[in-house]
Amino acid sequence: MKEKNGLIITLFILFATGLAISYGFGVRAQYLPFTAEIGFSENQLQFLRGWLILAWIVGILLPIILLIQAWKQPSARSFWGGYLVTLLVQIISESILSQWLVPSVVVPIGFFYTAFRLWQLVNGFGKLTGSRMTLVGFRLIALFWAANLIMLTVVPLPNVSSTLDNSRRQSF
Repeated sequence: MKEKNGLIITLFILFATGLAISYGFGVRAQYLPFTAEIGFSENQLQFLRGWLILAWIVGILLPIILLIQAWKQPSARSFWGGYLVTLLVQIISESILSQWLVPSVVVPIGFFYTAFRLWQLVNGFGKLTGSRMTLVGFRLIALFWAANLIMLTVVPLPNVSSTLDNSRRQSF
């Protein structure tokens, strides 16, 4: 089962990286209707700073705690390990590709990886056993990533879409 999980994660990372690189080159060559820069308002930046703190706590720290708590359970260790590896690759690819290509590449990368992470969580739910606190933590993580998809749609997506005129862009 571990091999299948590792293969799925590897194929997803290759697919997402290919899409992100295509996006970056497409935006840079002005073939896609997106901007290279994100252009957040001050209110949006302030919101995103708080959101990133929440992401670090709920999306990274809590899964690390759940991994440590379930270390003796091979299926839970495999699940949380795969989750954290995928998250680490996302962070690295956002950092490298936003500097190498265009800063706005973090938006589609965020969409791809958040959707995959939600799939990981739904797929892994039945494989995890543990205390009530473990299940609460798991649900909190899933709820955060679902909210993250909504946030990505509401905050950064309108800022990178060059098909929206300035009067329709929200200052949040």
